[in-house]
Amino acid sequence: MRLILRSTLWLLAFLAAAAVLAAWLVPRHLDWTEYRAELQRLGEARLGREVRIDGAFALEMLPQPRLTARGVSIGDAGDGFSGSAQEIRLGLALAPLLSGRVVVTDLTLVSPRLTLAGLPAPLWEVAGRPTPLFARAEVRLENGEVTVGAMRLAGVNARLTSVAAGGPYVAEGRFDFASRPVDFSVGLGQPGFDGAATLEATLATRGARLAATGIAWHGGFAFSGTIRAEGTDLSALLPGPALPFQAEARVSAEGGAATADQLDLRIGESRLTGAASLRLDTAPRLDVALAAVRLDLNPWVRPARGLIAAPPLPIGLDLSVEAASLFGGTLRTLRVAAVVADGQIAVNEATALLPGGAELKVGGSVSSNEKGPRFDGLADLDAPDLRELLAWLDATPGWAGPAVLRALRLSGSMVAEPGHLRVEAADGTTLDGTSLAGTLTLRTDAARPSLTADLRIDRLDPQLWLAGRLPTPDSQALTALDLALRLEIGVLPIGNLTARDVALDGTLEAGRATIRRLAIGDIAGGRLAASGAGSLGAQPRLTALDLSFAGTDVAGLVPIVPWHVVAAARPMWLGGYTLRANARAEGEALAITALVEAMDARLEATGTADADLGRVNGRVALRHPGAPRLLQALGLADPAGWLGEGSLTLVAEASTQRTGGGRRVAVRASELGMGALRAQFSGEVAIDGDARRAALTIEAETLPLPGIDLSDPSLLPQAILPGWTAAVVLRAGALQLGGAPALSRVDAAVELADGVVSMSRFSGALGGGTIQGTLRLDPVDGVLVAETTVVDAVLAGPLFGLAYDLGGGQVSGEARLQAIGRSPLTMLASLSGEGRLTASEGVFVGFDLGQVAHALQAPVPVAEGLAALRTALMEGATEFDRLEARFTVNDGVVSLGQSQLASPAGTAQILGEIDLRGGTLDLGITFAPLGAEPLPRIALRAAGTWQAPLRVAETAGAARFLAERAAQPRR
Repeated sequence: MRLILRSTLWLLAFLAAAAVLAAWLVPRHLDWTEYRAELQRLGEARLGREVRIDGAFALEMLPQPRLTARGVSIGDAGDGFSGSAQEIRLGLALAPLLSGRVVVTDLTLVSPRLTLAGLPAPLWEVAGRPTPLFARAEVRLENGEVTVGAMRLAGVNARLTSVAAGGPYVAEGRFDFASRPVDFSVGLGQPGFDGAATLEATLATRGARLAATGIAWHGGFAFSGTIRAEGTDLSALLPGPALPFQAEARVSAEGGAATADQLDLRIGESRLTGAASLRLDTAPRLDVALAAVRLDLNPWVRPARGLIAAPPLPIGLDLSVEAASLFGGTLRTLRVAAVVADGQIAVNEATALLPGGAELKVGGSVSSNEKGPRFDGLADLDAPDLRELLAWLDATPGWAGPAVLRALRLSGSMVAEPGHLRVEAADGTTLDGTSLAGTLTLRTDAARPSLTADLRIDRLDPQLWLAGRLPTPDSQALTALDLALRLEIGVLPIGNLTARDVALDGTLEAGRATIRRLAIGDIAGGRLAASGAGSLGAQPRLTALDLSFAGTDVAGLVPIVPWHVVAAARPMWLGGYTLRANARAEGEALAITALVEAMDARLEATGTADADLGRVNGRVALRHPGAPRLLQALGLADPAGWLGEGSLTLVAEASTQRTGGGRRVAVRASELGMGALRAQFSGEVAIDGDARRAALTIEAETLPLPGIDLSDPSLLPQAILPGWTAAVVLRAGALQLGGAPALSRVDAAVELADGVVSMSRFSGALGGGTIQGTLRLDPVDGVLVAETTVVDAVLAGPLFGLAYDLGGGQVSGEARLQAIGRSPLTMLASLSGEGRLTASEGVFVGFDLGQVAHALQAPVPVAEGLAALRTALMEGATEFDRLEARFTVNDGVVSLGQSQLASPAGTAQILGEIDLRGGTLDLGITFAPLGAEPLPRIALRAAGTWQAPLRVAETAGAARFLAERAAQPRR
């Protein structure tokens, strides 16, 4: 400032002297412009810098001497000072001028433009030696501009007056600083002997006021005093909240530097303390250090973007806050070190402890563009409790399960600006302990926000990630956000399988979903590739699908099969496999084809579907050259013994339709050929939410069924098809059990509900008779109840193939049985109930009552007769006219009551027990043979296994009878 004034004053003094000289020596009509070059040379010699007067130059003597020069400019002499003025008007006192003295009465600078690279030697160096030329003169600036370094004062209109050459001075006026009008007033007292003078200054703008009081020394600009500032609206001064503020500091200044300590700043309810320093030399800069115990950051969020506006000089900020409140949470140990300059904020360091114990470190720069502030930098985040951090940000996704998004360690770069956020995760970033890298971009500056994720993840478990509340296809959330995913996943668990080297490239845009590429390098030993497209909304629609899945080892697919018994048959899963499926939109419909080949089986499916897959119609064909081999591979024990050899052919026509909460499948015109089985079936299956219903009709020419192994200790399932309700009508021309013909003309009705299966109706033909019954099996409680009635069934051979058996005849009977257990063996051990059996015109296997009577009557030696008797008691068969038996069952033991067999050769009464659990029997049989004469009764005890029991006959009476008869004389 000294250089400005010195140069200006010397220039003005030079012009004034020239004017006086001209007034006395030159006539009034003299053209002064002819002396322009000489005056410029004299000015350059006196000022040591270039002086140009490009405009008119004139001197008026009357009514008051006044010198006017236009287009005056002073060049830069290497010290950073230059200036210009549109016009300079200098008023001179006439009387002193006539006596040869120059006294300036007023000085006006019109549109001055003064530029200083920095503050030169203090202004007061000139003020301390003021020229008498301007004593008591009034200096005015009209619409001026002063630039000091990067600081610019525009629209300067000011007036400077002085009482004497040494002061006191008073300056007042207005200027614009950073587009804000500022009224100022400066009063500088007359210096004392030590050069010190009082200084009072005030600045006022937009409801804010700054006042400085202290002492200034003229000898080298120095100031010491107090500065106070206050206002009702901080936002009127700088980008900040509309809060009242107060500030006070002790200030010391000397030369081009100033420091403020004991700074006490109050903004609203927050209080900050600190210090500041200001440098106004060739590199002006303001540094501020502030600290606070508590600070409310919420009022600063909205106006924060204005902080990036270029300040008049660089500002360095060091802020430390013990606890800062933001968005309802608390940031602890907040520290920010930044520099605001050249239209950007250089964030050297920003650290804070966020809610959830998350440590955040940020560094970078904040610049401004047409969108607003833009941050480019690096960020490190260590969030051990990510859920709490997301809850603070109100960003917890509802679709994510509780086991994910627990911890995050992020290190990478970040770009943020209005409507755009991009985060690039560098190596070392982990989410829930899993490494990930890539970029995540969120844009909100379009009609719909968009999220782009290009990530590489070591492991991702979709079951955990999607365990929350998933949006429905018609959810507005799916149409309000555009999504682009490019994922590379090392390991992806899918149910019982593990997928490796997974690549997904898909988009969701305006409710339209597109999977450009889905590739799995290894899943169940195969490779999968898929692509597709469709639209979401109230009526979702699939428009394209291509799927290919192939591998060289079909055994890798065993974990996919829902039946656990398949695992035992894994060695039979040999060879490769292929799955191909595609769908294409044809008008409003969708054409679908699929092909599966594995283990010599071939499955083909073709059909059409509505655009939204609400209704599908199609045909399915399954073929295999060996039905028993395929069933054995699916976990069944070798069925060849009861099913028979032969191929498998299944052809079904079906349609499926979406219902309110699920689907309904209707099967029609379906045929099944499998070994000896030949059947047709039709019906309907409906799945509606948790409710599952089925209604089927099966008509078979031959229905082979496996035999029942009552000694099987394998546990029954806890429930049969839990959650299902079913009704099945079964009709079969012939029913085979264990590979042998059992019944014909079978008609049965089976119901399933709550895991309990009931056979409410069963009837069949057996040897010209009928068999009817009911059955109820409750695996939940482990209860079996069965009732059966046999009417006039004709047996053609032994019923059970045991030592004692019914070998033929016309049979009728009834039984009611009940069992409790979790396996066939335990149910057999708990079997109880009762029944009766009648038979006529049949054969009983186990003894030959006719031979017993014959042995007792034959005219043979006693020994020979006894031998024949024992043989007839131990083996053979007896034709009977009628057999009646009643029995009870307790804990798997059958007790025979008064059971009697009547034949032409006599009668036999059977008592005893048959243990179904151990396969043993203990029977007592009393024979009463008939003959021409009374014959003795014979008792037989049979005990042991029911295939080969030990028989003991009491033949003493028979021997006595034979001996007595032999002793009698022959007639």
